[in-house]
Amino acid sequence: MKLMDITPYYHPTSGGIKTYINYKVEFMKNQDVEHVVVVPGKKPRTYTVGRTRFYELSSFGLIGGYRFFSSVKEINRIIEEEKPDVVELGGTYLLVPFLKRKNYLLSVFYHADAKREIELMPMPNSFKKMLLNHVFERCLKKADLLLVPTEKYKREFDALGFENVYYTPMGVDTELFDPAKRDFYLKKLLGVEESKFLLLYAGRLSVEKGIKTLLQAFELLDPSLFHLVVVGKGPLSFLVKWYAKRFNNLTYIPYLEKGELSVLYASADLFVSASPFETFGFAFLEAQASGTPVCAFDLELETQILKEFLSKERTPQALAQAIVKGTDLISKSTRLYLRQRVEEDFSIFKNLERIMSLYYSKTFARTYC
Repeated sequence: MKLMDITPYYHPTSGGIKTYINYKVEFMKNQDVEHVVVVPGKKPRTYTVGRTRFYELSSFGLIGGYRFFSSVKEINRIIEEEKPDVVELGGTYLLVPFLKRKNYLLSVFYHADAKREIELMPMPNSFKKMLLNHVFERCLKKADLLLVPTEKYKREFDALGFENVYYTPMGVDTELFDPAKRDFYLKKLLGVEESKFLLLYAGRLSVEKGIKTLLQAFELLDPSLFHLVVVGKGPLSFLVKWYAKRFNNLTYIPYLEKGELSVLYASADLFVSASPFETFGFAFLEAQASGTPVCAFDLELETQILKEFLSKERTPQALAQAIVKGTDLISKSTRLYLRQRVEEDFSIFKNLERIMSLYYSKTFARTYC
């Protein structure tokens, strides 16, 4: 089989989709599958990582370091040359009507919540409705397979009359993110008093991640009891830096390698987030695989394993209350339970096997039935 991934969300500061692609590249090293990845680049080039061939195609820049393909013709040319059995579109849906459909299965992975993202666009509601209808009817419904990472989206698309919708959760590397990496001297290294609870946020620093709300909740916490570590970059980095100068119980770290981050995940008492929506929640899983409970707004996601740590109300005050309550729920058994659940349900390599099994069965049926 030959699988081709196409996504514009692959650049140095990308988030979950890049993580998913990188996991897939690692997974393919031990699979009898030809793997091709097509992404936008500053200039066209081809290179290989492991057994995966990358094509960077001409593109134009967008805000936040993102880029988008300059020419659909170039994408169709690569498809024609490579002749994949399956093409998987990741996080971009508007390309669907422009792809030449010939002898391959078109799979769309619903990484981004189209309805939510369109609602945030600065345009009249009538335009938003037209665009959403175009995405659903002319793009998503035209795919042979629609993969969704949560049961919530499966229910929503089923209710809208979509066919060929498959629940295919992603996951994390449970060898990399492990409670055994807990460093009992980390607080001392960070200059944090041993008696304080260590809170962690790791992710993009942007409006859609609720960073302002998170910092407002942080202000409501007793500084003698809590210390917050924020890891990440983004448009609101300046705001986090300002808070770090103003509050001596906030540490800002712009970037950590995955290995370093895994130690921080395992050493934190709680992972905190004020994100108002997530399609999947990689960071939630990375924390819980490390044995660290997640205090956040309840987004009705399977990746938020322990609901008693969550806040139904989406305000800074409610999140601060959930964090305080969460400190009373922390225990060794809780950490072990979280680790076990992630290993059972959200091991990335197990779930990639599940996706590949789906592709094998569908291509076989297409060929012989």
